[in-house]
Amino acid sequence: MSQTSSTCRPAGKPASRRILVSALLGSLVMSLAFAILANSAFGAGSIKVYSNSLETSDGRIEVRQVGSANCDRGGSSKSLRTELGKKTSECAYRVPFVGRDLVVGVKARLFKSTPKKIAKRTYVAVSLRQDGDGSRYQLAVFPVAGKFQLRKILPNGNIKYLDHGNKRNTINKLGEANRLTLRAYNGDGRLPDGTARVIAIVNGKKLAQVDDTRGNLLEGRDTTFSIGSKSGARGARGSFVDLGVSLPNPF
Repeated sequence: MSQTSSTCRPAGKPASRRILVSALLGSLVMSLAFAILANSAFGAGSIKVYSNSLETSDGRIEVRQVGSANCDRGGSSKSLRTELGKKTSECAYRVPFVGRDLVVGVKARLFKSTPKKIAKRTYVAVSLRQDGDGSRYQLAVFPVAGKFQLRKILPNGNIKYLDHGNKRNTINKLGEANRLTLRAYNGDGRLPDGTARVIAIVNGKKLAQVDDTRGNLLEGRDTTFSIGSKSGARGARGSFVDLGVSLPNPF
C-alpha cells in the first residue's frame, strides 16, 4: 500500500501544475482578446459603422437636413441633390450615426448649373463633432478655386483655420466629383490628453494632418455633409453619393 501511495503522490504534482499553467494561458488569451477588441477602433482593421449610397429614396430619407435653412432638397436615381435658396449660406445634412472618434467620407459634386459668380466662392464639405451651436471640424473643398480648408468652427461662430491651400492637381473641377474624407480622433495612446488628430483627405490624397491640443473643446457628436459659402450661395446646386462612416485607423 505504501508503494502504491508513494507512486500516486508524485503523479499528482505534474497534473496540478498542468492545470495551473492551463488556467494562466487561458487568462492570458482572454486578456489579449479583450485588448484586441478594445483597440479595434484604432487598429489595422477599422470598422465601417454606417454606409449609404444615397442612390435610393429609402437611403436619402435616412439623412435629415440640419436647421431650417432654405434648401430645395431632391433626388435622382443616383444621388441626393440640393439647391441653396434665398438668404442661405449652407445646406447641411446629418448622418444617422452619433460619435466622437470617426471617419466620414462622401463623394460630392458642385454642378455647372451653379451661377458662375456663386460657384467661385462655394464649397462642398464634410464635418465631424458637430453640435447644436454649429461648432465642428470641417473639411471644405472649393472646386472652382481648387482650394481646401481644414477648419475648426468654434461655439461662438469664429473659425480657426487648421490648414488650407491650393491643390488644383488633387481637387477636381466644377461639375466633377470629389471624394472628401475627414478623420478626427483622440486617445490612441500617443497623443497628449485632450489632443485631437484631424486628417483631411481628398480623392485619396492626404492634404493635411493637424494635432489640435484643444480637441476636447468640441463636444458635438453629429456628422454632416454640406454645400455652402461664407457670404451666401443662393442658386448653388450639387449632389452627394457614396456616404460612409467608420471608426478611425490612425496607424
